[in-house]
Amino acid sequence: TLTPKYINKTKHGLLAIMVSLLMSFFFPSWAEVTIEKLTEDVWVFDQGENRGLLIIGNKGGAVIDPLNQQTVTELDGFIAKNYKQSITHVVYTHSHWDRISGGAVFKKQGAQFIANKECGLFLSGNQNPNVIEPDVYFDKTYVIELGNQTIELFYFGPSHGECLIAVQIQPANLLFIADLLNTKGPSFPNDPTLPFLRPATLISVLSEMEKLAEANEINSFIAGQSSANIL
Repeated sequence: TLTPKYINKTKHGLLAIMVSLLMSFFFPSWAEVTIEKLTEDVWVFDQGENRGLLIIGNKGGAVIDPLNQQTVTELDGFIAKNYKQSITHVVYTHSHWDRISGGAVFKKQGAQFIANKECGLFLSGNQNPNVIEPDVYFDKTYVIELGNQTIELFYFGPSHGECLIAVQIQPANLLFIADLLNTKGPSFPNDPTLPFLRPATLISVLSEMEKLAEANEINSFIAGQSSANIL
């Protein structure tokens, strides 16, 4: 059963919901990490306003945006306590470091790191030891098979930065979109100058996301940010 706290319905159209966007730029590393179940194999984890996903299949597990070292430490302990599977894939939804730090633990376990190729400009040869450079840079689409779970990645162009992707999870038929949405729905950015947005292509990207949802009959999405500290 999906938890309403984390799921927004798309019956009014993703494009209509996403026209007004909230951006947050600082997530304290000391904030509490919470992990809660969405479905039998899909978990959402929050720290501050940032949110990532844990998907466990019978042939491995995937983390969507590890966030930071504290979060990864909590996740690693949670996985070891509850599952026999290890993390085989780590997905970066985009290149902003507040979402992709701390993954070294999973790299040591043999996980493959994946991001869109446009992230390469920011991540290739990076000197931040907390950010693991991706092993795979994909172009438009990429599929991760975890046995009874499938994760599909889609890139539609620059939107929130240069390389933000949409993540579709099957068989739950959920769509995860980081940083463009929060659980309260439409909201104006805190900074009226709209940093990190690409206005020239943003609407077309949102339109493609809406088409994806309609084509696959996705009626629920997971917001990439919680509303914990949103006024």
